[in-house]
Amino acid sequence: MHLLRITSILLVFSAFAFGARAQQVDSLAVSLENSLKQSLLKSIELKTDSLNSDLGTKLSDLDRRIQMLDESLEITTNERQLVDKLVERVKLIEDFQQAERESELNIYKGNYQSAIINLVSMERELKPLLLFNSTREFFNTLNSIGNPTQYPGFNDWYKGFQSYVSENKDSNATMGVVSNLMNLTGSLSAGTPIFGTFSQTLFMGMSSYVDQLGSNKKTQDLRDRSQKMFELVTEIGQFTSDKDLVETEWEAINVELEELKKLYESNLEKNLEILGIKRPEFDRRFTNENDANKRYQYLNELTDIISKKVAEERNQNPKNWKNTFFYEMSEIQSLKIRFGTITFRISENIGKYNDLISKYKKSQYMGTKIIDLEAKLLTMKNSFDKTFSPLDYINSANKMYKVY
Repeated sequence: MHLLRITSILLVFSAFAFGARAQQVDSLAVSLENSLKQSLLKSIELKTDSLNSDLGTKLSDLDRRIQMLDESLEITTNERQLVDKLVERVKLIEDFQQAERESELNIYKGNYQSAIINLVSMERELKPLLLFNSTREFFNTLNSIGNPTQYPGFNDWYKGFQSYVSENKDSNATMGVVSNLMNLTGSLSAGTPIFGTFSQTLFMGMSSYVDQLGSNKKTQDLRDRSQKMFELVTEIGQFTSDKDLVETEWEAINVELEELKKLYESNLEKNLEILGIKRPEFDRRFTNENDANKRYQYLNELTDIISKKVAEERNQNPKNWKNTFFYEMSEIQSLKIRFGTITFRISENIGKYNDLISKYKKSQYMGTKIIDLEAKLLTMKNSFDKTFSPLDYINSANKMYKVY
């Protein structure tokens, strides 16, 4: 169950890539996608800064001219000149106020463009393309370590133990309990985890089985093998218990991921409605479009739509136009920060398996499998780190907008 649960969690962050070649292609696709997004965001930033610099220069020039005119007014005594200069001052103040409004509008256009590009790109960030293969291999190996039937000699020995339990379940209370639990939990060969009440009862049954073999020469070999299997299952039980402590965090992460997906959809629907874009059109031209260059072209068109919408809203609703975009930008920024936070939690939880590996690396029975697991963990961690940069998400989210 743990394997299925964790794999389903991490598949939110994965696509179905098969084989090393496919994984390499996916890596290039993710890299290209991110490159195009960053290029567009940089273009928005440069355009916003350029126009804002021009407007800033204009504001400084107007401010200087107003100050000079004020100084001139103080020493002007001719009434006609005084009236002309006052009229000129009014015009300069109007131009100054207009330049301020244009600067404010420019900042809002750039900020809302940045917000929307980050928002629509998040759909692909929620489904990155690198982790499925490495994740599957890691958790398959992790699951097999906790399955005693994967170890040499266990299956043959277990048949004898099952016979012993079956023969004594009616006359021995402990064996009766062991038999009932074995029937309830299913076959160990199916990957039934050894933990909790089941492990304790199983240990009791195995201990009884070993003790009843005695110490005569006829049963010595079976006793030795039974002792080894008892030690194996005890190690596996402890390993499973420690593993579960790490894996409890996946449940909380899964809940957070589901909330994040719903928030993304909600924010996307709201902002597409603001921009007058139909969802089927957006899905056709962006979500379901496989050509990255066509998606980039569509996003460029989207920035023009955003620019016109912000200007239109200001003209139609001069008092409250900023509210239309401010709250949406705040929600998108919060969403991006939450995305960064959850990727950080996933990265941390993946890292916790290092402690588990270190603890059992020298295990008499599991050591070889643990070393194999360590290699797969490194592959998974590298894949994750190449795909995600949690701190970058959070830092870039905090710097998404320019302050007017």
